[in-house]
Amino acid sequence: MYVNQMMGKRTELFALAVLLLTCICQTGVATESAVSISPQTMTVSQGDTFTLDIVVDPAGNEVYRAECTLHFDTAMLKANDQSGGTFLSSGGAETVEILNGINNAVGKSEYGETRRGDPGVVGGATESGVLTSINFEALGPGTCDLTLEASLYDSATHPIGAVVVNSGTCIVEKSTGVTTTATEKPADSVSSTAPTTDTHPERPSTKNTIPGFGVFCSIVGLVVASLLASKMKRD
Repeated sequence: MYVNQMMGKRTELFALAVLLLTCICQTGVATESAVSISPQTMTVSQGDTFTLDIVVDPAGNEVYRAECTLHFDTAMLKANDQSGGTFLSSGGAETVEILNGINNAVGKSEYGETRRGDPGVVGGATESGVLTSINFEALGPGTCDLTLEASLYDSATHPIGAVVVNSGTCIVEKSTGVTTTATEKPADSVSSTAPTTDTHPERPSTKNTIPGFGVFCSIVGLVVASLLASKMKRD
């Protein structure tokens, strides 16, 4: 009798340990979507033109709509034009621009885009990609903060919380008398202009972005606990 009671207590303790491990696994896979300027740090010369991208990393979330605003110093930079990227149109989805404007008087560029169609059928974008690309001209020397604001929404038009926003910096050096245009090939387009220094956007460094891992831990934990409980009862 005493032995059975002890075994029963051990089984209960083991089951609790499995559940605790499951919770830890689920916490470890918690992810945060990120919206970043790419490149985040750049150095150009007066007279140069360059393009920077606004990149979205959903980190497993489904993004149906995205909006962003970029603030810059008008004494150092002038925004020439802005174009949509392929982030929301991934998988062949149709999209609609809901906002596309540049205001060089105050130093602000705004962009918004949404998928088109039944959200339940179309779903949201889940792969990283460029939301918009902005072409700039370097006007005057100095260090310009590129301050980014962004919002992401799911297919039910609910805001996706805990979005990490990574702003950037542009260093404009005095002109050497020669105007140049630096170019590079971004990940999701044929050609684009780019600054001379490329720093990849930061991503949540302490997050595990393996989708489904928490569910896997849960299933394994429950199966193991069930098998052990059944074995103890038979014994």
